[in-house]
Amino acid sequence: MRSTRARNVLVASVIGGACGVAGAGALYHARLGNAEAAPLEVEHAEAEAPPEPLADWCAPGFDAIEGGCLATPRAGHAASLIVYLHGRYARDVAGDEVDRQRRLAIHATAKGLAVLALRGRLGACSAAELATWYCWPSNETNADAGHEVVGGWTRALAAAQTRTAARRRYVLGFSNGGYFAALIAARGLLDADAFVVAHGGPVEPVLPLRGTPPLLLLSADDDVAQDEMIRFDVELGRAHWAHDSYARGGAHGLGDEDIEAALTFFARAGEPLPLQPPLSLHRAVHHDRDAGPEAGLQTDPSPAGEAPANEAPANEAPTDEAGPPVEAAAAPPADLPAESE
Repeated sequence: MRSTRARNVLVASVIGGACGVAGAGALYHARLGNAEAAPLEVEHAEAEAPPEPLADWCAPGFDAIEGGCLATPRAGHAASLIVYLHGRYARDVAGDEVDRQRRLAIHATAKGLAVLALRGRLGACSAAELATWYCWPSNETNADAGHEVVGGWTRALAAAQTRTAARRRYVLGFSNGGYFAALIAARGLLDADAFVVAHGGPVEPVLPLRGTPPLLLLSADDDVAQDEMIRFDVELGRAHWAHDSYARGGAHGLGDEDIEAALTFFARAGEPLPLQPPLSLHRAVHHDRDAGPEAGLQTDPSPAGEAPANEAPANEAPTDEAGPPVEAAAAPPADLPAESE
């Protein structure tokens, strides 16, 4: 009898110990699971924050979303999303930029792509006289703000992704936005399948920190900022960054020819660089220019038969757009091109 009772006590002890171990293990895994879920809870908590107001600055063809403006094909969904970064412009003179975004949306959505237009920060330009202008980080003095700026796009990117279900993302930066696009690509601030820098320039140093996504440079022969783009081309080569570079005739601006070149490059982003066959533009070369009073004017090339829209006097200040006169034979200092201010 004692033997039987002892055995029963022993079995109960073993079972109880096993249950204790199992319970402790379950508790450990539950705690581990909660720890692993913490980031999701943080993200959820951030999502519960008061929503941003809908954008009230959208161009025709765009819908207002939190933190930006979205243009989609008629079907709604799009295989690819273009993130567009504008050139700097004055708060009370946005007409030219609105037209630029309108034309980009027309071309992109006709090809089945969506466009997310974002807006820079008011007063983010380095020059004090541009305190009422919208700008992006674009030079060595404000480049470190890029991470915070891109982080502020989370809601807009999420809303665009929900609306479009895009599988690919591209970045098109124009002028001041071109400098920022170059900075984003070099520092890996935003994952994208390809970048186009149109009429911008490099932000030093040109050293890729997180890969080398396909990159296209676009410049204009009558734009003094073209020298910056040529220098950018050289520095990308030194960094062994596969890219392509083209130019067109005319002045600083984002014309339909630029837009079509960018869209074609995005469609061919998976091809080796430089592209073969090349785009229907020419290669950029140094030009002797008379950087007179018209040098800083920004003019988006217009289709044949239409008068070009002169953008500079109120929208793109000459001293910040193209910089003071530059000798064509000399490499311009990094702070000369306008939109790197």
